[in-house]
Amino acid sequence: MLKIIGKILAFPVMLIVIVIQWAFVFLVSFSSVILYLLAGLFLLVAVLSLIFGVSTWTEALRPALAGFIVFLIPIIGQGITAVIAVFREGLSDFIWS
Repeated sequence: MLKIIGKILAFPVMLIVIVIQWAFVFLVSFSSVILYLLAGLFLLVAVLSLIFGVSTWTEALRPALAGFIVFLIPIIGQGITAVIAVFREGLSDFIWS
């Protein structure tokens, strides 16, 4: 009897988690394009400033590091989305079992 009540209570939670997962997937896929282009631009500036002798290695390391950090933001978002998907699958398995 308690399992049926738990399933009934878990169903609205699963619907909320599905909406949150869809929102995260949309935000991550939309922002990843922009952030990957920005990270590539940072790396391009760092490499070209070294090639043309505008900056030293230590000065060129700053935009390269900034580009790497910007590159990691969508990857972290994908990890959060994966955790939400695993939580949703667990709720789904509980409800349909």
